[in-house]
Amino acid sequence: MADEFPLASLYGMRPAPQRVAQAGMSALEEELQGRFDRTRADEKERVKAFDPMAKAFVASLGGEERVRPTLERLARTEDRRRKQKLAPPDVAGPAERIFTGSIGATVVPTYNYQWTWSAQDGGASVGVNANRNNGAIGFDLWNAGQSASASAATAVGFFFRPMVTNGILRISSNPAFNYSWWTSCWLASAHSDGWLGFYVGRYTLAGGFDGAPVFQQSMLWNDDSWFSGAGFHSGSNSGYPLFAQSNVDSAHWYAIWVWCGGRATGAGWGSPFSGSGAGSSLAATVPSITWELF
Repeated sequence: MADEFPLASLYGMRPAPQRVAQAGMSALEEELQGRFDRTRADEKERVKAFDPMAKAFVASLGGEERVRPTLERLARTEDRRRKQKLAPPDVAGPAERIFTGSIGATVVPTYNYQWTWSAQDGGASVGVNANRNNGAIGFDLWNAGQSASASAATAVGFFFRPMVTNGILRISSNPAFNYSWWTSCWLASAHSDGWLGFYVGRYTLAGGFDGAPVFQQSMLWNDDSWFSGAGFHSGSNSGYPLFAQSNVDSAHWYAIWVWCGGRATGAGWGSPFSGSGAGSSLAATVPSITWELF
């Protein structure tokens, strides 16, 4: 049915090109970069504050010679984990469809837009991808064996413009994903997190960015460790339920994104008396996004 009656014909205008939607994401990128910089500065301050305590504790155990073998072993274990790469799960794609009720549709790949962002400090390992053709999004972050931090976000999305002057838009999706994360440490901080959600950008009809009525980050994992770490964790989800709602109007068009992101921070293994490592990886597939306008 969607081939006979294309969804784009409902919107009263052609979908805005990728470059316009991408330009509107610059405000989000600035916000994410600011968060990263503030968090990284706080992490460095905490490391500096705890350093004398860590040295004193190691000295009470008999000195760095007693600790070094443990640190070397932890570093080797982390290196093995880093080499485990995730692939997005295969998902049976639903059919694109228009359904009655209020009015709504299920949108399937190829989506209109794709977007990625990342930041790193200290030489962290960063991989991030988005593919609008098949709905694959993902990231792979690791502190690369030295004091480093990395954050990433990635998304796929589509163009939407309401067919009524004012309305309530409900959006839902069920991304499938594989994940792995770890924190390993000895007297040094390690952090790993990952999240998934909706982001909706609002644009004027001339293409200017005009705010984000939906900014959703559903936390999948979030660990801060100092003494021994949380270890290695991995798993999958065949359909994680996402839902969001917002007021919309026909004086704007909207870029509706499913996005994911995460962060990994570790002190590395260069110190003779303490060390930490962390990783954060997610490989997701967004088989469809459904919108319903009331």
